[in-house]
Amino acid sequence: MVDEFAPLYHVRPDAPPLLLITGDRELELLGRYEENAYLMRMMRVAGHPDTRIMELDGYGHDMVEPAIPLLLNEVRRIERQK
Repeated sequence: MVDEFAPLYHVRPDAPPLLLITGDRELELLGRYEENAYLMRMMRVAGHPDTRIMELDGYGHDMVEPAIPLLLNEVRRIERQK
């Protein structure tokens, strides 16, 4: 059973755009990239139109700083689409 706090609990076609940012799969916490890839796949299976994943090569779990510009670009992209 998936509890209400797990990302998979929120898989649905009408969810807002979703950008998953993860560190390098060889440096990140074991299985973290694969968990995110699975969430992306389940969103696509559910018919969600805008789920993407970005893997930051060379970064492990400490990829917050390089991820911030990517996140800001994503927010701007979504705003332009409105």
